[in-house]
Amino acid sequence: MKIGFNEATALKCQGQSLLADLEMCEKYGFDYIEIRFDCVREYLKEHTLDELAAWFKTHNLKPWAYNTLEYFNQRDKAGEKEIDEHVDFIIEVCKAIGMKMLITVPTFNVADKTIDEIKEEAVQRLNYLADKVGDDIRISLEFCGHPKCSINQFGTAYDVVKAVNRKNVGITVDTFHFHEMCSRLEDLKAADGSKVFAYHLNDCEDLPLGSAEDDKRLWPEEGVVDHAGIAAALKEIGFDGVCTIEEFRPEYYAMPHEENIKKAAEVTKAFVAKYFK
Repeated sequence: MKIGFNEATALKCQGQSLLADLEMCEKYGFDYIEIRFDCVREYLKEHTLDELAAWFKTHNLKPWAYNTLEYFNQRDKAGEKEIDEHVDFIIEVCKAIGMKMLITVPTFNVADKTIDEIKEEAVQRLNYLADKVGDDIRISLEFCGHPKCSINQFGTAYDVVKAVNRKNVGITVDTFHFHEMCSRLEDLKAADGSKVFAYHLNDCEDLPLGSAEDDKRLWPEEGVVDHAGIAAALKEIGFDGVCTIEEFRPEYYAMPHEENIKKAAEVTKAFVAKYFK
């Protein structure tokens, strides 16, 4: 299994930038990087996509996914226009550097919609977006383990992906989100492994379920997430993709930039060696 680095992990470290992340990820043996929209936009203030493409051509590290297209569903007309403009930018980036996937997260605070209504509209929106990006770019739906997220469990997200039923639409399994809203291992074990496009690795403090925000994430196996169960389920359904570390913890942002990425590489490599030999 390959390992990846999500730029959120070092986002607020002193000296962090897309180029700095690339260099450190290359140095410490990551195979892939998930590029954040804010980082690539900042990079483009002084560089070009052609320069970024040239960097990847001369290094082992490769682009894995664009993270993230936020709040793709349950938007008004102005919101849908905003999404269209963002997707146009994503397509431009993907084509320039050979990146093949975008990750999208659902909208929050949709209190007046039923689960069925949310699913139906999400299917429509994902079909629309899949048409827009074309067959060469995959869309991975990441459910968010928060009570106010419109799609907050694996089972709900997978129902949407199944209903869309397209080769370029799949799901992201984030271990923090899986834990936080009590997603079921039975649902994961019943899934088609080819529909799991991304695997985000992190842990969580021992807090009441559904109460933790992103800043309560921990390095893998320092918290209470059932990593053994999730990893075993993924292996059982044939997942063999990229395991990507993704943290948002203030204490980790206080680390020197290089030490943050070095630590991230160490814990990700150890995790993969333990569960995915």
